[in-house]
Amino acid sequence: QRRYRNARNIWRAPHAGFFYLVFSPRYLLLRGMRDLLRHVVGARRAQPGLSLRAAVASFTTPHWASAQEFRHLFWTSVALFCAWVLMAWLVGPLLFFVCYAASTSLAGWAGILIFTVQHNFEHSYASGDTGWNYNDAAMDGTSFLVLPRWLNWFTANIGYHHIHHLSARIPSYRLAECHDENRALFAGVKRIGLAQIPHALKYILWDTAAHRLISVAEFEARGAAA
Repeated sequence: QRRYRNARNIWRAPHAGFFYLVFSPRYLLLRGMRDLLRHVVGARRAQPGLSLRAAVASFTTPHWASAQEFRHLFWTSVALFCAWVLMAWLVGPLLFFVCYAASTSLAGWAGILIFTVQHNFEHSYASGDTGWNYNDAAMDGTSFLVLPRWLNWFTANIGYHHIHHLSARIPSYRLAECHDENRALFAGVKRIGLAQIPHALKYILWDTAAHRLISVAEFEARGAAA
């Protein structure tokens, strides 16, 4: 329990941001390519007449869903590596990688916080597959994150997350308009401001009986009362 609480600490988010944005995609790509090589070698040993194309086509991996996704991941990584080399050459490797690590960590931190608080807040709806309700998940399980106009622009209106969950086909530039035109329908949606984010992120435990999230303090209070 202590390890879980520490892992969900708001101040650990920068580490997670760097891992998520930089390390994880490259690591999974390398693991997938290693598995692909092993598969191709094994398949051609088992069937000497098997073509390289057929051996590659028969490969499946959890690291990418399609050949197109693999190409995107591969060429993005190649472009990123080239950019690293160029910037390290222009400004020096130490200065570049210190600035790069700091900026990506902070960007990832902000992204993780903003996205997480869209679902983790006081008594937000949380259900397993059995009994899950689409409307309840959208209206009671997502928040309306009230952001300054400029931050809405930078985040593609992610604050209107309840609209996105009701209909993922609505483009980001229409989310605010949709909310404003149907404001009365969303009166019960939880509104969260930037100052309320630290409090909302305390709700990290799933109360399976009540179908909602609770805080560690609530859980411990129940244990003490029992």
